[in-house]
Order: sequence, then C-alpha cells, then structure tokens
Amino acid sequence: MPIKTKRFINKKRSCSCSMPGVWRAVGYSKGAVVIFHSPKACAHVSHTMDINAHFRGIARGEREPYGYSTPLISTMLTEKHSIFGGAKQLEKCLDFVVQKYKPQYIVIANSCVVGVIGDDVAAIAATAEEKFNLPIITLPCYGFLDGEYYAGYYGTADALVDRFLSGGLPRDKNSVILLGDNGGPNAEYAVEVKSLLAYFGLHVIGQFPGYVAYNDMNKVTTAALSIVLGGRGQANDSLVKIAKKLEEKFAIPFYGEPYPLGWQGTKEWLINLGAKLHKEAAAKKAIDEQKERLDAILSVAREKLRDKKIVICIGRQIEYFRPEWLMEILQLSEIVPLGVILLDSYTTKDRAHMEEAIKNCTNMDVFNQVEGAKIVDAADIILTTHEIENYNARQLFLPMLPTVGVTGMIKLINNIIKIACRHGNKEGIVYG
Repeated sequence: MPIKTKRFINKKRSCSCSMPGVWRAVGYSKGAVVIFHSPKACAHVSHTMDINAHFRGIARGEREPYGYSTPLISTMLTEKHSIFGGAKQLEKCLDFVVQKYKPQYIVIANSCVVGVIGDDVAAIAATAEEKFNLPIITLPCYGFLDGEYYAGYYGTADALVDRFLSGGLPRDKNSVILLGDNGGPNAEYAVEVKSLLAYFGLHVIGQFPGYVAYNDMNKVTTAALSIVLGGRGQANDSLVKIAKKLEEKFAIPFYGEPYPLGWQGTKEWLINLGAKLHKEAAAKKAIDEQKERLDAILSVAREKLRDKKIVICIGRQIEYFRPEWLMEILQLSEIVPLGVILLDSYTTKDRAHMEEAIKNCTNMDVFNQVEGAKIVDAADIILTTHEIENYNARQLFLPMLPTVGVTGMIKLINNIIKIACRHGNKEGIVYG
C-alpha cells in the first residue's frame, strides 16, 4: 500500500514578506502604532496571522497578558493609487492615526505596491514627524520585493535602538534582556530560558523589541547581559546583529549560543553560559537537576514503549527540520525504530542533505517512500512531519520548531507515551 500524505511543503527559498516582520517587532510595544502603507489585504493577512498565533498560544496555555496590542492601520491603497501614487493617502492616514490613537511613536511598513510606484515615504514621514513632534520610523524594505520577514523585524529593532536607547541609567548587575520573539514572554522558549537563568541568579527585565513599551525603552540599557532567542539561520543572524549593536553602544555583553535543544544542547548551553559568567558551579548544579528531571520521564518511557514498533517519516527540508534532537530522545528512551522513511518531497540535493544529517546521528536504516510502505504497515506508532493518510498506526505530528531544553524533551516523550497508551484500538494523530 503506498504512503499518502497531506500538506507537503517544498520551498526552494524563503518567500516571506517584510511587513509582518515590522509589525511583530513592535507588536506589544505600548505607545506604538504601525501603519501599513499598503492595500487593505496586506494588513488583513498580518492580522489573521496574529490571531492564529494568539489562539495557538491559548491552546498551549501561553496566554498573553500584555495589556496592549499595537494597532495596525492600513492606508487602503487602491488601483487609483498604483497609477497616481499614494503619498496623499499616507498623509491623511498619519493625520487620522495621530488624532485617533495619540501614539507615542509610529512605525511605517511599506508594501511591494509602494516599492513599485515609488512613493517617497521617508520624506512624508519626516514632514509628519516635524508637524506632530512625534517619532516616526520608516524602513527601506518593500513587502515581497526585498528583505523578507527578518529584514522588517531586524530593521525595526535596529531603528528602535538608534531612536530611543540613549543609556545613562545605572546597570542592574543581575539582569538580562531577551532578544527576539519566539511567541513572547509566556511561550515555552522564554519560560524555559528564564528557569535556566535562575540557576545563575539572573532575572529577565524585558524582551526586546516586541514587548518593551515606549516609556521603558531606555531600561534595556540597564541589562548586564543580553541573550539571543534565536537558534540557527536567518533569524539568529538578525538578532545577533542587534546584540552586537547593544554591546558596541552600551557595553552590554551578549550570549548568542544556539538555543538549548535536546539534552546535549542543553548541557552545552549551560556549560558555556557558566563559563561566560564565571559561574561554573551554578552550571553544574543546573545540569545535575535537569538530568534528574529527564531521567524520571525516561524511566517511564522505557517501560511504556518497550514493545512498541515505531517508524519515523520525514518530509521537511533540513532548513526546517533537524533530526538530531529526535534521534537523541529515542536513543535515551532506548527505542529502536524500524527505520526512517524519507517522503517524496525532496529534490535530489535536499534528500542527500537529510540523509547525511540522519547518518551523522544514528545508524538506523533509511528508506524511500516506496520501500517504506511495508515498514509503515508494521508500525504501531508513526513519528512524522506530515500527516499519513489511510493508515491504522497512531501518529505523532512532529513540531515544526522543537521545544527547548529538558522541558521540551519531556513534552515530546509524554506525547509519544500518550499516543502509545490510547485505550483499545483507538487511532488518530496527536500534534507535538
């Protein structure tokens, strides 16, 4: 029986828009208003993305009690403006925003339409800033035309540092400023990092840029350390640029190690942070206590999953799915899968990259989708990056971004146990 999957994603390059990045960079910054110089649909897309993220957070128990969500306003460009220009429309929108919302600052994000018609947004903003005596930030990126999401996010954060951070406040020697988003202060990443920082006697004073109010901007410079909530790739590179800028301008050292992913990654993150802070004993204590937490769930997993036949199906590209963290969890749980199946969503080059990554972290057999059909038929549990249709095996849909630290490992192991122990012959899928 052939394997049939849902929702194949095979992007050859990132094709995101810079505008949501601009909005997200100040999404919960009290005092801000964001103007999309764009057609209505651009703001609608970003608004829908934010609503979806909000309800996903509620479903995971990550509520967002920030008390403020930045208004997002569109200049409502139409076909007429694409011919005659949208400068007057932006000027009217700025008048409306100042009168309606009385913001402490405004950020303007440009759409690809504006990039094509050539409105001089910077000049319009400069005139309005003088007229209203109000900081107005513009970004030299235009929707899908250039820069993409992280150009918008990084560009906004960079501008905030230049415009609003002046230093001069006393340094809090035990304080940390987190850099980045990853779902906000109540999401798993930030919560896990805060719990690990407590071993070193450190407390978090904010998360820059998206969750710092206008009146609190300069408090960022009181931090004794900044920690990048990045990981790998373009997001991390952008945040490291901000961290370096804070170090150069305000002498705030930064810790930009890849996030604590898996047990080995968590140990390395703690060891390196302990060395940077000269608190090696605190790092050892953290490692010992986190190991106790992990050992407790591993003993349960070894008992519950001893006789289960498990197969892994992977269809994401290496940029979006690193197999090391999953293989480490299975090895620590003493689970020996029937094999790894690479689904038919790869180019030859992408498949070779994934095969190499798998072989670097495990010696289990790797099959193509045709070969893997018989293996899937024999499985009790499928750990998969894509929903597998028309199979009786219980499935765990692997997360796009694995949760960090030992807490993330415990969550995934519990989900495997949960689906393995479903009553009777109950099938279905659990989303990791």
